[in-house]
Amino acid sequence: MCDRSGNCENDGTCQLVIRNEHTGIETTEYYCKAHLVGRILEIDAEDDVEVVDATKLWH
Repeated sequence: MCDRSGNCENDGTCQLVIRNEHTGIETTEYYCKAHLVGRILEIDAEDDVEVVDATKLWH
């Protein structure tokens, strides 16, 4: 899987910023577009985490 490394062969690399609603801490994760969609669905199912931003990175 391409998460964390940011090395994706599948439609470029996307940056996902999420926030823990209890602590306010933001975390940045990197995925290919396909894995990004899956991760966003996982976050939607969680109660204490929200998506702040999802951006495609251009190299």
